[in-house]
Amino acid sequence: MQHIITTVWKAQTATNFNRYWRRSATSLWLVLLLVTMTIKTATSEVLYEGLPTGPGLILEDRDGRIHVAVPGESGTGGVLGGQADTWEIWHQGPVQGLQVAPDGAIWLAAGEQILRYPRQGGDPVERTPSFMPQGKPGALLATRGGEVWCANCAAMRGGDALFETAPSGPEGWTITPTTEDPFGNTWAMAQNGEQRDLAVHNREYPHGWRLIGLPPEQTAGAWAGVITDGSGFLWIGLAGAALQVDPRSATGYRAFPTQVDNRITAIAPVSGGQVALGFADGSVRELTVEAEGEPQWNTVLEAGSSSVQALLHARDGGLLVLAGGTLQRTEALQATWHQYWDEQPRMPVGNHDHIFARIGDRLYTAGGKTFYGWPASEWVNLDHVWSYSINDGSWRLEPPMLEPGKAYSGIAPLDGELWLLGGLFRDPNGRHGTRPTATVEIYDPQSRTFRLGPPLPSPAGQIVGLTVGQRLYSFGGDDEQGNRSPQVLSIAAGETDWSRHTDAPGPILQASGCVLDGKVYIAAGRASNSPGLFVYDPAQDQWSQIEHPQRAPSAPMCAVFEGKIWVMGGRGADGAQTTVFAYSPESGQWERGPDLPLPVSWAAAAEVNGQLLVAGGAYEDARVGNFFNTDRVFLLRTGR
Repeated sequence: MQHIITTVWKAQTATNFNRYWRRSATSLWLVLLLVTMTIKTATSEVLYEGLPTGPGLILEDRDGRIHVAVPGESGTGGVLGGQADTWEIWHQGPVQGLQVAPDGAIWLAAGEQILRYPRQGGDPVERTPSFMPQGKPGALLATRGGEVWCANCAAMRGGDALFETAPSGPEGWTITPTTEDPFGNTWAMAQNGEQRDLAVHNREYPHGWRLIGLPPEQTAGAWAGVITDGSGFLWIGLAGAALQVDPRSATGYRAFPTQVDNRITAIAPVSGGQVALGFADGSVRELTVEAEGEPQWNTVLEAGSSSVQALLHARDGGLLVLAGGTLQRTEALQATWHQYWDEQPRMPVGNHDHIFARIGDRLYTAGGKTFYGWPASEWVNLDHVWSYSINDGSWRLEPPMLEPGKAYSGIAPLDGELWLLGGLFRDPNGRHGTRPTATVEIYDPQSRTFRLGPPLPSPAGQIVGLTVGQRLYSFGGDDEQGNRSPQVLSIAAGETDWSRHTDAPGPILQASGCVLDGKVYIAAGRASNSPGLFVYDPAQDQWSQIEHPQRAPSAPMCAVFEGKIWVMGGRGADGAQTTVFAYSPESGQWERGPDLPLPVSWAAAAEVNGQLLVAGGAYEDARVGNFFNTDRVFLLRTGR
């Protein structure tokens, strides 16, 4: 028998969490030592025993700590937190909601209070009056944009940390925000007596929740939860079926009977899969559904003695299962990529054809185009700039560009400002339904305002913009006739005209690039007649080429990391790929890197605090039946 768990109880929740966070204790604590056993079997490992039974919630914070909340009245509810073999109860008492915000703060709705615990520790801040609860606060939802919703509250916290009136729901309906999707929608469970439906809220209709009209005969009875999977589908755990709802269609839903003589009691997304379902008999099953073909069920855990209360597929690939008050872990759903990559907070929406540009402690990216809103059935140009904080991993939506409806602009920093080069407008009369622009917009991160800069010599879209020293370079793009250009232009701060340089060896389009030791490396494929890398030396105004060890991928990610040029993903001879190669200019050799979690193309990558970050992109997904613009973000682990 191994003593692995020390449980600390205290009536004052705020002091309790502060002590847990700092891993210290004082004489004020009442210490109760629980003796438990680490049990390893062929299927699972028991991590903790003795939690309350009933519907629960398992979350993972930004620092890899697991938090298990079991709602209940005073004396029965609580929140467990910890990792590895160290676990502590940091709240005991009533719990209605628990969420981890993108900045790492933890929000707790407990009894009559709503509290915010900072990521770095310290005393919590009580925010109950700001939410204006109408009775006891309910369940919480923290979105990727920093919004915090609370059921039964008249106000919500916006992504700018300011509180505003919460959107109203249809009269007679109770709204409980639950999840968000890659298309810019926030979703809620809606209930009116015995009636249940999904309600959607987004920036297209910001003033209220809209019911989507699910068939009453399929949605009757209690729901085990509403989640979003990695392909953008919503899933509802019904009593005897998993209901798949497609935000891309106003009537897109499919029910998949479980073929299990027990009701669904818990539901969670599977990273790399679709959905895991927990049942009243203690079993856990994974469900995968493609656009065509029969549903595939995989038994993860056999039936046990107690009902499954909650599930979480953690960032390291382990599946955490709470059943009968016992927290278990199984490696059954761990994929190969989990050994190397950690999933991070997602982008504001799915995006592709975007590149990172760094200014200070933020990465900036200009939007491509994606499916947006509900139903998400039409392309929308993302004419905003997004920024990513390298400190807390949160995303921020910057003001819209001066030219509305623009996408596919080149992007690069110059003299502390962000330059947006050209881009494409939707134009049904243009070639391929688009029209390029020669406009250059300059964004000042300090004032968060745009101004016009020196225009390009001619309209162009899908430019690769990179900065070397004190000059910003524009590589390639396509013109009004759809011709792919090899041209190279540059400009410095204070100049009013673009300088022309030696053309690239081939046209540069749907490519990405980076700068190392004063030289430009552009990764491109067959469309650019590239063997793998085009290398430009601005000091000599000369080009050279480097052959990729395999067929050069089109539309890959390219970034400098550990003194090497990393070329990742893209499209090869057989479609999308996950392969990663790193080229060392010092040795002149390529080496194989860890495969990507997804076969993405047209995505962004950058080095962040000594780690490699990849974000967004698009890929063919058999579950969707077409291309899917992903919102997922991954960080390559150190010590891999």
